[in-house]
Amino acid sequence: MVLEKINHLLNYIQTNSTFYKKSLPISCKISALIDIKKLPFTTKDDISMHNSDFLCVPKNKVRDFITTSGTIGDPISFYLTQNDLKRLGINERNSFKLCNIKKGNKVLLTTTLDKCFMAGLAYYLGSQELGVGIIRTGPGSLKYQWDMIERFKPEIIIAVPSFLLKMIRFAKDNNIDLSQCSLLKGICIGEPIRESNLQLNSLGKAISSDLNIKLYSTYASTEMMTAFTECDEGRGGHLQEDLLFVEVLDKNGIEVKDGDSGEVVITTLGVEAMPLLRYRTGDICTVYRAKCKCGRTSLRLGPVLGRKSQRLKVKGTTIFPSAIIEAVYAFKHVENFAIEVSLDEFNSDKLCLFVADEFLQTSSLKELKDFLKSKLLFTPEICVVENRIINDKIGINKNRKINRFIDKR
Repeated sequence: MVLEKINHLLNYIQTNSTFYKKSLPISCKISALIDIKKLPFTTKDDISMHNSDFLCVPKNKVRDFITTSGTIGDPISFYLTQNDLKRLGINERNSFKLCNIKKGNKVLLTTTLDKCFMAGLAYYLGSQELGVGIIRTGPGSLKYQWDMIERFKPEIIIAVPSFLLKMIRFAKDNNIDLSQCSLLKGICIGEPIRESNLQLNSLGKAISSDLNIKLYSTYASTEMMTAFTECDEGRGGHLQEDLLFVEVLDKNGIEVKDGDSGEVVITTLGVEAMPLLRYRTGDICTVYRAKCKCGRTSLRLGPVLGRKSQRLKVKGTTIFPSAIIEAVYAFKHVENFAIEVSLDEFNSDKLCLFVADEFLQTSSLKELKDFLKSKLLFTPEICVVENRIINDKIGINKNRKINRFIDKR
């Protein structure tokens, strides 16, 4: 079935995509799934440099225009037909089902539906496919979120984990009784809530310690137009095999073993406007191929450990930004921060952690340095600055996503 879909894709893009007409051999077809490795990769640079050449339909068939978040590099345009919108809704309907969300449930959606952003649109379409009630608050004020929770009593919240943590802290500061909260489940997007061993990380634990809620981790991107979502077992996000073909490759392009990590490479299935073949996401994830305890046999992916392009070497230690972010979250006195990397005079990675001066009210710079050294085995340069400077660096009120890692190399 998957092989048939891939061959259909190959025929489709060779016929309709200007880019793939040039990059693929004539009459390309594979006889076994392993043969896909003989085909070329597609990269983000390819899409950036030849954006319109990937479009496979006339512009008058496009029903929705999407841009990537732009957290790394310039935004890239993506296009969806009516069929693609239907596929996107089915994708999130399936994700809701993985989380045991049922028709008639109510969902608080704190992700934006505007600014040409895909995630909010996808969850909205999925809610309509399943028959779930949606409360579209977007990333509004914290008081507004709690007012809507009190008014409509949703059982599920979809949120960036750090935003959910801010909601919890606001509730505690304003005498909102969390034990009476209607929320039972939280679908977390945009930030990891698990460590590489699939246990909750510091951010996930901070949320769970104050709010009695079951958390579900997700992994998705605009390019794949599909989400990996955890089931109740919390052992990695499940692949939707009808919508996506996935390879997890080592640095030599060889498929990694079960339980090992590698770069996620995706091939979209059933996408009409802008399908992709062997797209290198740059995301490093652990792959799990053994049968899940829930009974599903689909491939699963753990949290993103880092991006291939973001690997750092600081003071002799090789590390991904996600590990530094996790360490800062574990130090509970710091709420707002940014990590900036640049090159020093010797062309080596130079890392600086910017923290908001508010943390000095409850802790000290020495405590933070000692804590980070114990977690990271090195102490980054730390700059204590005003909160507004951090907000400017991470893009609050400017970007759709908060980006705590700034790469200036």
